[in-house]
Amino acid sequence: MLGKRSDQRGLFEADHLYLDFIGRDSFYGFLAGQRGKLFRDAEFAALYVLDNGRPSVLPSLLATVLLLQTHDRVSDEEATARATFDLRWKAALGLPLETRPFVKSTLQLFRAQLIVHAQLQAVFKKSLTFARQTGYLKNRRIKVALDTTNIFGRGAVRDTDNLLADGIVKLARALASLAEGKADAWLQTHDLAR
Repeated sequence: MLGKRSDQRGLFEADHLYLDFIGRDSFYGFLAGQRGKLFRDAEFAALYVLDNGRPSVLPSLLATVLLLQTHDRVSDEEATARATFDLRWKAALGLPLETRPFVKSTLQLFRAQLIVHAQLQAVFKKSLTFARQTGYLKNRRIKVALDTTNIFGRGAVRDTDNLLADGIVKLARALASLAEGKADAWLQTHDLAR
């Protein structure tokens, strides 16, 4: 079910307490000041079942995390840690200090859903327009580098046995090249063909 952020800001949210400390003019301060304007939870309704289930992690929060992650060039695991422990990220996201907002898999699933639902790209294009209108992003051409390979899960993971076997094959090739022969012949000669 679609989680929605209240329009009323909390007294103990990091942006209320520490915005001057992190800097109102910083990227983090900008995001804190634009909360509720840049991304709205209702804009992501296509990703959720609206009539049952428990409320989701706020999609506006996860979208902002994707911006912060791109800005700071960090991994999903690091983004999760920063959203949990970094004061700048807490202020940008409007979270109380003691909040653990999401786990890594939630962020990965949200990103995968954005890739699958191409119509939601309009939300991010609107946020670029908003950033230009507020003066934070200058009206100049933006170079965008895209990785068009969609990744929906973890990459291939090799277990210890496979890694050892790969290492043995590399070693055999290196020893065979020192003996100026082919790896298969060298392995046969030394009774290691299997």
